[in-house]
Amino acid sequence: MPQKKLRDWLPTPDQILQSQTLKLFAPHLADARLWQFNRHSLTKAVYIGVLCAFFPLPGQMPLALIGALIFRANVPMALGLTWITNPITTLPVFYASYQVGAKILDAPDISLRLIARMLADLSAWVFSGGANPFITYKGSFSLAAFALGLIILGVLSSIISGLVFKYFWRYKIVNSWKKRHGYRPHLKKSKK
Repeated sequence: MPQKKLRDWLPTPDQILQSQTLKLFAPHLADARLWQFNRHSLTKAVYIGVLCAFFPLPGQMPLALIGALIFRANVPMALGLTWITNPITTLPVFYASYQVGAKILDAPDISLRLIARMLADLSAWVFSGGANPFITYKGSFSLAAFALGLIILGVLSSIISGLVFKYFWRYKIVNSWKKRHGYRPHLKKSKK
């Protein structure tokens, strides 16, 4: 069953509540439906987690938690999937998002190197009071194209991931049922 492997991979309620930001939501996390490992709860969590992963801010996990609370989705799955965009994948995701938005809005193209420089400048601006990269690169970067690309790729990735998860889950359950009940399609049924 897929539930056993997922339980091992996903964080426990205690691990989630160790985060200072997420502790604010502790009273709302008492609902047992938020921790269920069934197809409906997990599929909703996939949609929410993948969509929130495309928000370019450090508040991805609180947004995923709010979404899980609203839609009664599995909290660990929604929070875990926000890490699709991590320090390794952020640069290609943001570059692809900008390119999609730039094609639609006919904005200027930018290089992967400029996105990397902007991310470094953004970190310096947020954490140590550096220069605002949105002002510094104003002529060569379109914030509207970037935001549109993130929305489009986030929604498409969320829908595709949710559908793939849903059908993969169904496939695993059907195969598990067939193994338990000795289903053998190559054997012909006997006539009585």
